[in-house]
This record gives sequence, C-alpha cells and structure tokens, in this order.
Amino acid sequence: MAEESNVHIKVAMADVMALFAIAFFTFLVGGLGLQVFDSVDLIASIAGPVGLLVLVATIVAYLNENLLGTAIFGPLAIFFLVFPFIPADAAGMLGLVYIGLVILIDAVLSLAQPVKLLPIVLFIAAIAFFVTAAWYNGGAIDEGLRTAVGALWMIFSLLGLYLGAGITLLVMKGKQVVPIGIASAPASSKA
Repeated sequence: MAEESNVHIKVAMADVMALFAIAFFTFLVGGLGLQVFDSVDLIASIAGPVGLLVLVATIVAYLNENLLGTAIFGPLAIFFLVFPFIPADAAGMLGLVYIGLVILIDAVLSLAQPVKLLPIVLFIAAIAFFVTAAWYNGGAIDEGLRTAVGALWMIFSLLGLYLGAGITLLVMKGKQVVPIGIASAPASSKA
C-alpha cells in the first residue's frame, strides 16, 4: 500500500511575501487615490510581478493544504495578473465588485482562525474594493470618492505591512511580539 506524502513548505514565508507585495501595490493605489500622483501606469506596471508573487503564495498555500490562504491569495493573484486589462467602465466595476465579494467571504471565513487582525484587514480590503468599484465606474470625477479610495487602500496597506511584520516576528521568536490578535494561553495552561 502506498504511503501518503504531503509536501509542506514553511507557510508563513509565502504568506508574508504575499502580504508585503500586496501592501506595496495597494500603497501605490492609495497614493493615486490621495492624489500623490495621477498616472495609473506605475500601478499597472507592477501588477504583473505582484500577481506572480501572490500566485507563488497561492501554490504554497495549496501544497500546505491551507484552504484559507488558497482562497485569499488565488483570486487576488488572478486579479493582479489581469489588472492592466481591466477597463474603466461597468465591466471593470463588476470585476472589482466580484473580487470584493470574494474577499468579504474570506473575511467572514477568517473569523474562525486565531489571528484576529486578519479579518479586520480583509473587511477593510472588501470595503476598499467596493468603493474603488464605485470610483472606477464613472465616479472618477468625484474627488470625495477618490479620497475615500486612497484612504482605504492606504489603511489596508499599512495594516498589511503590520500583519506581515507581526507574522514574521511570531515565526522568528516563537511567540507573539507585536499584537496581531492571537489570544494568549491562560496562566493555568502554561504550567
């Protein structure tokens, strides 16, 4: 009888890489929304490399049987890879709404895992996708909507960087160094 063999890679490494890559992309989207610059060319040019890095994280999550990681990173990888081709019209808006719905479902599912900062980050991302969809579909002239898009993506980016750093320190030190929402064990169970 054949023995089952599962490939396992240190999952936190791929998750952190994807978080940092996504945070870089969304930091630039936040800058566009906050009118730091006005060209989407820079964002479109890094979408492909970010998509490839997130695709690697998806494959690692899949190989590690990390269903939540696969569910989060897989659709985002596809989104980043097709980002330069998303039109600024109703079809593009529907694409953003769809990704927002996927991330919203992932946020609800992530409530069952131990890192309590993850659902917060995902809920912010879902809201940001919905607001970006409204801005993308004819709301581009609305400066209030543009500022909201910029602020939401900037908040997401900074929280994503913080979460990535928190996970890195957790893996390196073997304990939660910066608060990322993991409940500590009761004193009675530590003995």
